[in-house]
Amino acid sequence: MRSLSISSPHSYIAFCRQLLYYAFIKNEIFIVKQIVDFETFRTEWLACVVEGNPSTVELGKRFARKLITQWLDVDESSDDIVYCDGSGDGGIDIAYLNRGESVDEGTEEGDTWYLVQSKYGKAFAGTGTLLIEAEKIIETVDEQRNNLSSVAQDLLERLVNFKLKASERDKLIVVFATQDPLNEEEKRTINNVRAMGISRLGAIFDVEAVSIATIHQRILNKCEI
Repeated sequence: MRSLSISSPHSYIAFCRQLLYYAFIKNEIFIVKQIVDFETFRTEWLACVVEGNPSTVELGKRFARKLITQWLDVDESSDDIVYCDGSGDGGIDIAYLNRGESVDEGTEEGDTWYLVQSKYGKAFAGTGTLLIEAEKIIETVDEQRNNLSSVAQDLLERLVNFKLKASERDKLIVVFATQDPLNEEEKRTINNVRAMGISRLGAIFDVEAVSIATIHQRILNKCEI
């Protein structure tokens, strides 16, 4: 079977549904299992990330952009995305403002800032990485870090203004983006980070973790396998 290049979760869903129909007709369920197997999916998903033997820095940027834009279902060129990764980024690689929409007449969803710290492969070293990077981001948002880049400084001004005007429906969420899902110890560390963030920044703060497995599971759910 030919290799499937997964440029977006939507194209994979369409292909997956075609395979489901084919497998039903041919009674070849193993074909579907082969395609939706996580290891196969991860290899295909990473193909365009590692293509061309990029530098370590470029590899991390490609990974972060693909994972976060697919998870949030936004275009990389969206005006609501800020790319900060680099010297003086304050721990924030990518920031995205999700603007709330009206649910019904007189009711609106809150706005949410996602502040992303991405670690590809061995750059992620477990609980220590989570604590160190979380502390950086919290200190940045709490205006306790100096020597920020111009991009990070402009973002910080927007975040400070956001906090001042925030309602109970608005959120500021730190997102850890990793190649593999967090283990149980790392998940407990996420809970500690949440408590630390709330104590420093208030109830507006929250934290989430996303990985390639998150995208894979979403596709399986949509394919209803």
